[in-house]
Amino acid sequence: MYESHFGLSGPPFQLNPDPAFYFDSRGHSNALAYLKFGVYQGEGFIVVTGEIGAGKTTLVRTLLEGLNPEQVVAAQVVSTQLESGDLLRSIITAFGIPPLGTSKAHLIATLEGFLTALAAKNRRALLIVDEAQNLSLEAIEELRMLSNFQLGKQALLQSFLVGQPELRALLESKSMEQFRQRVIASCHLGPLDDMETRAYIEHRMRRVGWKDVPHFEPEAFDAIHRWTGGIPRRVNLLCNRLLLACFLGGEEVISATQVEQTARELRGEVGESTIAPPMTRPREREAAEPVERGAARLPEAVTAASDVVRYNHGQAGPLHAPLVCLVDGPMAYLKAGAMAQVLRDQRDLPVVVSVNPGTEDAVATGKELDGALPLPGIEIHLGAASDGYAQQAATAQLRFDALLDELQPRAVLALGATDAVLACSLVALKRGVPLLRMDAGVRGAQRGPAVELNAVLLDRMADVLYTSKLTAHYTLYREGIASTRVHCVGSLMENLLHAALQRALTPEEALAGAGVPDECLKQPQGYALATIRCATGAEAEKTLREVLQILAVLKGEIPVLWTADSATLAALKAAGAEKQLRKSGVIVLPRFGYLEMASLIRRATCVLQGTDTRWSEECATLDVPCFVLAVRGSALPSADDAAGQAVVRNADEAVRAVHEAIRMRSNKEEQVEAYWDGGPAMRIAQHLRGVLPKRDAAGDASDATWSAAS
Repeated sequence: MYESHFGLSGPPFQLNPDPAFYFDSRGHSNALAYLKFGVYQGEGFIVVTGEIGAGKTTLVRTLLEGLNPEQVVAAQVVSTQLESGDLLRSIITAFGIPPLGTSKAHLIATLEGFLTALAAKNRRALLIVDEAQNLSLEAIEELRMLSNFQLGKQALLQSFLVGQPELRALLESKSMEQFRQRVIASCHLGPLDDMETRAYIEHRMRRVGWKDVPHFEPEAFDAIHRWTGGIPRRVNLLCNRLLLACFLGGEEVISATQVEQTARELRGEVGESTIAPPMTRPREREAAEPVERGAARLPEAVTAASDVVRYNHGQAGPLHAPLVCLVDGPMAYLKAGAMAQVLRDQRDLPVVVSVNPGTEDAVATGKELDGALPLPGIEIHLGAASDGYAQQAATAQLRFDALLDELQPRAVLALGATDAVLACSLVALKRGVPLLRMDAGVRGAQRGPAVELNAVLLDRMADVLYTSKLTAHYTLYREGIASTRVHCVGSLMENLLHAALQRALTPEEALAGAGVPDECLKQPQGYALATIRCATGAEAEKTLREVLQILAVLKGEIPVLWTADSATLAALKAAGAEKQLRKSGVIVLPRFGYLEMASLIRRATCVLQGTDTRWSEECATLDVPCFVLAVRGSALPSADDAAGQAVVRNADEAVRAVHEAIRMRSNKEEQVEAYWDGGPAMRIAQHLRGVLPKRDAAGDASDATWSAAS
């Protein structure tokens, strides 16, 4: 009715769920990630709960629209007090299966036959039960029994339960213990906060071509949130009536007064109280006046207990109640810088302080990165020397304890898994400081059993675990970590590489600087980048010659660039391999800095590494195939570490891996360009906003409640 008057292409606030209007709030983003994770795993149960009108159905329809029907056959059942027999019939009907009989045995046989036929065609079945809070305990038990259908090791049916909060209470009953063990993830859709409510309204209006007519006054958004409680369906009802009232009254501005009047009318029509809801306290913003470089300093107690304190930019922000990032190496240090860059623009979130338990050399990034990548506002190096675990842990813990006394951080984020980071994390845990964990769920990395154990312990200790990929959720689930503590945000390496690539030389410029022609960069199949390091010695010489033979064979398939450090160049010379290298046609490049290496990796068709897997994280983030050359005598990476990386042991295996990388190359450029959304650090910031204890301007806790499940 009002759409054409305001120049809108359609109704922005219709009540029917429509994936085209899906709004990616913090809660909906997490829930959709869990659902996608569930589809990826293809087994078990995912539970999604939320208040009436919270957007559960829209969420489910958004998921279904993104599924490939050639791979996943989805069916939806809306539960209305279904008993187990009725549920079986409803499932069969939803999948469009003609029943073979009416008895329960016939129904089960019919369903199992259908699911087995799907699996034989490499397709999977997904069942979504909406309004699942109405299911009886017997019906839920029936679903659990259906989840036992298997063909070999493959589960035949996967189920999502979507319902109101009562569903959680139902599943928490003692009789549901066996069912709970099958739940691989669960999440709850809460209301939108005040800022999300405004963004939600503007999002739906823009979807239909809104040009700020009618105009919403800022106070109107606050009033809408107040009267609706941030429930999307209530927001839709109120905003639809507001637009109608605006049209009938010939007005083009929606004010807070009009919202109050319309909200009272709506409530009166449905028999609800017309008394205004209590005012909710607006999101607190800390005083964050710019601090001139050198003007703000940490307390003497901190500087006395630290080896080095450095101020890296002129607007460090308030020094009380920061987010402390524990770092243990150059990459962790740079990731803390990526977090700091995003949080600087969020005035209601704390400044980042990077704390390295060891000496400054442990996180040194090299002069080539000076000024090229964002750095934390403040970095503190506690100076605990690595002269034995007991001594290092004791020194780090004592100094970190003093640091916590002075800074009173709002949370500690562990970016690493060394002994010293674990020791400091234990101090935070004992003192009740919220502990966050980045890159949780990563197992089998080339870091030795001690650090692997540290990673497991940190995942157990942390209040919140941020994962870089959905498969890490399943790792944590198998280890008994509650899904409410786990949030998939992506890899901070994405933020880091995006900043690096904006400052790096192009591959053409890098090769020109090394005096190497760039014809290899113009080949349609691209180039392979080798980063293998070699040492001197009799055994190392045998390994070196095998590497050269394999690279020479690969040169017949694709141009090969080998970035060799000084030790590798010395090994080549000592082995008298220069002639063999020239005959192979492999282009040897000098050791480049991090920025140029990132640029070369981004353009590469594939990367060939040694068993140190130095560039694995960069390759994974840039979606570049990476394989590990493990020739005779090399220590093989673990099976988990090889995920996403083929391990090749000879020329034949290397050629097959390169052919597969060339085949994948056709879509690579589009994928890389679409990959950068700057999202991981921002998603962490959005989550922190909901869970960090609030502080007043003096740094005292005004609401110290910690909710890891937010």
